Amino acid sequence: MTADFFEIGLDYNDSTRWYLGQPGTAEGKLLPGTFWNCAPWTDTRPLSVEIKKSGMPATFNHSGHSVYIVATETMSLLRNVIDPQVFQGIPVSIIDHAGDYEILNSLDCVDCVDEQHSEFRRWTAEDGRPERIGDYKMSLFRIDPDRARGHDLFRAKGWEIALICSEKVKRCLENAGVTGIRFKSIVYKE
Repeated sequence: MTADFFEIGLDYNDSTRWYLGQPGTAEGKLLPGTFWNCAPWTDTRPLSVEIKKSGMPATFNHSGHSVYIVATETMSLLRNVIDPQVFQGIPVSIIDHAGDYEILNSLDCVDCVDEQHSEFRRWTAEDGRPERIGDYKMSLFRIDPDRARGHDLFRAKGWEIALICSEKVKRCLENAGVTGIRFKSIVYKE
């Protein structure tokens, strides 16, 4: 049986929940795109995020630019289920909210894009983003489950904006009643 993997994304069907902005430093510098490059965060300055749209707090939040802000309780659950060395929890305060949250910074980057079953083109110099040349521009994203085997929470090399989890992590989060996210299967099935 082929292992299944899922892209974690925002639950668009829940219009009652809040929406968080980008994390930033105490000086007000926003950090878009900082937490999807599979690199450890070593800055010790406190980070905060504002509530962009009020509503019911969620335990797993997508705040744009592939940043996930997760309730500390849920992060602790993840640390008990998968190798805590493959991700980092960075404390973040939510302005005008008392709950404990962390930025989920995935450190595991896996070369697993299934090019045969994905639809994509690659960034070129003509796109005006020299730092992205050679990376994928996906319209249909699939991964090769054999190359992803043994990884539970990761990003795909060349398409790092996607946060991917194994069936084990999906079941764990669903059983815990985590709110704010949806899971989309990204393994090609004939």
